[in-house]
Amino acid sequence: MEIKFLENEYWYGGAAHFGKAMPYDENSLAKIDLVTGEDIYDQYSPLYISSKGRYIHSEKPFVIEFCKGTIHITGDAELSEGHGSLKGAQLAAAKKHFQLNGEIPDESFFTKPQYNTWIELMYNQNQKQILEYAHSLKSSGMPGGILMIDEGWAPDYGVFDFCPRKFSDPKAMTDELHSLGFKVMLWMTPHISPDSDCFRALRNTDYLIKDKNGEFAVRKWWDGFSCILDLSNPDAAQWFRTQLEGLMEKYGIDGFKFDAGGSYLYSADDQTYIVQESCEHTKAFDSFGQSFKFNELRSVWNCGGLPIVCRLQDKTPTWDENGIRALIPNMLAQGLLGYYFGCPDMIGGGEYSRFLSEGYRTDEELYLRWLEASVLCPMMQFSISPKRILSPESFDAVLRISKKHTELADTIIKLAKNAAVCGEPIMRYMEYEFPGQGFEKVTDQFMLGDDLLVAPVISRGCTQRTVKLPSGCRIFRGEEEITGGKTITVNAAVDELPVFRLCR
Repeated sequence: MEIKFLENEYWYGGAAHFGKAMPYDENSLAKIDLVTGEDIYDQYSPLYISSKGRYIHSEKPFVIEFCKGTIHITGDAELSEGHGSLKGAQLAAAKKHFQLNGEIPDESFFTKPQYNTWIELMYNQNQKQILEYAHSLKSSGMPGGILMIDEGWAPDYGVFDFCPRKFSDPKAMTDELHSLGFKVMLWMTPHISPDSDCFRALRNTDYLIKDKNGEFAVRKWWDGFSCILDLSNPDAAQWFRTQLEGLMEKYGIDGFKFDAGGSYLYSADDQTYIVQESCEHTKAFDSFGQSFKFNELRSVWNCGGLPIVCRLQDKTPTWDENGIRALIPNMLAQGLLGYYFGCPDMIGGGEYSRFLSEGYRTDEELYLRWLEASVLCPMMQFSISPKRILSPESFDAVLRISKKHTELADTIIKLAKNAAVCGEPIMRYMEYEFPGQGFEKVTDQFMLGDDLLVAPVISRGCTQRTVKLPSGCRIFRGEEEITGGKTITVNAAVDELPVFRLCR
């Protein structure tokens, strides 16, 4: 399939991870492989949407190339035209192709912060320090919320219980966390260690994926080599569910952070209950995870509209396109693809190896700017304890900035419920709300709904930034009214987030 660019046309979509490269224009040279999922680390879909009211869609993965004004597609896809604008095309695609069931994740995801123990404890997850972490958050004035206990709480993959060496009384720990105002989630994957009691218990079932030769598939991933549950098999899915519900019943766990599941772990010639593309195994994992009210997923395929909490891929604690500069463009792409209930990466960065590098020191300015870039996203997630790593002045700023999310929680929930029914993103490109005003390439500021313009500072050492304002509405920053239809420079101290209210 070959599609020619229209005059001044821009395309968005495919993969949230590539949001920082969007939009694709008539000068772009890019190839995105949705079949293998190569270099795609979080949410993706077979959908591209144009600023000129067109969209490309398929139910199957395809390879797409943007080549100097021509789009080449290898695989099945259809072009839908005549929708007027980016917003018109996105809403048409959502209505026809998304799974808009009117449900959203638990409202506490939108009203309260998330806290993840990964950067604070890494692989040393243990009862004593998890409780110390929770108590330190509360005593420092941070609000309760959702606390995710990350990898390392269990002794092995396929052991659905706490490591007794690290956790002396998991039920008492969960009860204490609940009393402090936290919901509790556990890190979870569909992996089973091949040299384990669990594997031996499952080896005579058809619950594990086998390779084309009929051998148990042992796949390499970031933590070693593991077998993988075949969640296309309803019996395997039910077995997995039984294990997780056992944790919920025994220890009072509220839900799960579902990690791994990326398409690179599967092969199209695997022997599985349902023979399908690699990405469809990712979707089976997603569908399994979304049935839990408290869920988080990172690897997601073609699940637009479902009540899934989607977190961006781990970002480095840096000022570049692998760090803070990726947050807003990737979140905007995420919402356009129907992954409305999005969460940026952990505030300050979640790519743990950088925190272990020799000479690493916390960049307090980066931490505060990262928080500002996250605080008016649908959700925000802390990991490393801000009280422990920041100066008293910077920590006071964290408390002040974080309140912006609480103050707008009702607005965010209203937008989330609207997204679940109508398909409109919570976070929106400027071009989505103001077509034809030259916003196609503006991806460092965004609209929260249709009346709040948010323009975080994402450059080191800057206390000002330029903001492109739309025309056709009254614009206020605080009590000050500002003339629209132009680009202005605004002051923004390191603890200040520029936000504008638009009245149409």
